[in-house]
Amino acid sequence: MNILPAIAAAATALALTATAVSAQDRIVDQVTRPPQKPEQTAPNQTVPAPIPAPDRPRNVTAEELPAKDRDPAPSAEPVTRPLLRESDLSYAACRVTLILLGTEYEELPPLTDADRGDCGIARPIRVTQILPGVALEGGATMRCDTARALGFWLKDFVQPAASRLPGSPRLSGLQLGTTYDCRARVGTGEAPKLSEHALGNAIDIAGLAFDGGETIPVQPRQDSGDLVEAFQRAIRGAACLHFTTVLGPGSNAAHDDHLHLDLAARNGGWRLCQ
Repeated sequence: MNILPAIAAAATALALTATAVSAQDRIVDQVTRPPQKPEQTAPNQTVPAPIPAPDRPRNVTAEELPAKDRDPAPSAEPVTRPLLRESDLSYAACRVTLILLGTEYEELPPLTDADRGDCGIARPIRVTQILPGVALEGGATMRCDTARALGFWLKDFVQPAASRLPGSPRLSGLQLGTTYDCRARVGTGEAPKLSEHALGNAIDIAGLAFDGGETIPVQPRQDSGDLVEAFQRAIRGAACLHFTTVLGPGSNAAHDDHLHLDLAARNGGWRLCQ
């Protein structure tokens, strides 16, 4: 029997076993061996000094800043509020409506006030005839939207209501009070608020003129019981369908001799009709 192959196989197995044990010993040695300590600095070796922390920045006064970095000084001029301005499309549509209503008007340059920057009209117009045959005495400066609301109110309500008066007179004009005026709202006291007149949003009507020279002034008519009182009540109530503020006799003493109509914008489309 030839035993040489068996001896060779055994020798190979022993060699492999020895190799595995040696590798295992190295692994165990690496795991169990404590980490090496860092090298100690020799006594005569110089240790670098620590770098000092930078100084904390201090507050710099405005006077120490360069001129270009300083905040600009507050202006003594009053702050100018952007004027109420409709879009180009809305303004064009309003002008077309005035043409269809038969309104005669001219466009004016932007209207501002040198003393008050919050007053003015971006696109003012001066109306001389609001409807065919219905003049505005002396002309009136306002925004296009104000003229449009006035025209529809007169056309849809005032003219038809006038036909119910004795003799069915034809409306020929309006007697005006204030239109554009840079001032505070009446009755706002120590905390004045800007009037809608200061924005071209309001018009005051002191009376209505009819052909033949007849006029109906706006005045307190409570319980007079005649057609003129009914006429004044009717057109005043109808005005709140086109305007957001309607004041007149009975609202307060300042409005006993005219109707105040304006287009003040309020939250939720709320209207003040008194």
